[in-house]
Amino acid sequence: MKRKITVKLGRREFSLVTDETSEVIQKTIERIEREFKKYEPYLEEAGMEKILFVMLANSVLENVKLLESLEKLKKKLRDFVKSGGELF
Repeated sequence: MKRKITVKLGRREFSLVTDETSEVIQKTIERIEREFKKYEPYLEEAGMEKILFVMLANSVLENVKLLESLEKLKKKLRDFVKSGGELF
């Protein structure tokens, strides 16, 4: 079921529509708010747009690194299975 959620960052509110579970939404909002708090002291100097861009860039960088790690693990698992290794 799609629902609208709103996140307040500084003096601004941002809304989006999602069909994710409440648990996933809550974790996502908490992470966004936690990340924003790190940069909030620089809000007046840098502006909201730059703060949000830095947050986005950091999130994408983390995602890229996680995907690379996942691919390495998948390759290791494939190699292990090909070599006759048993998982259980």
